[in-house]
Amino acid sequence: MWYPFFLTGMAAALILSVYFSITARQRGMHPLASRMTLGKMNVSLGFVLTLLGINQFTFEDLTTVRIVVALILLFVGLTNVLFGTRNYLRFRREWLATRNQNG
Repeated sequence: MWYPFFLTGMAAALILSVYFSITARQRGMHPLASRMTLGKMNVSLGFVLTLLGINQFTFEDLTTVRIVVALILLFVGLTNVLFGTRNYLRFRREWLATRNQNG
């Protein structure tokens, strides 16, 4: 039951991460729009790390090393999701404010 969700989530998050990474580095893009896109990329990478951490708990032989690695992956992944979301929302607010001032 877990395996299809894991593969689909990993594939989607990796594809989105690569897409956002390439999009954020385009020339001529507004700096705040680029930072918003990098925030989305951080959220995608956070989901990848979180899924990898959760996947470690699905193996039958849970060793201390596997649990520690899983907890580290979960911590880093969830932190990436949290700060990526925060950065996206902050830069989006600033970008919308500059668009409203100029337009």
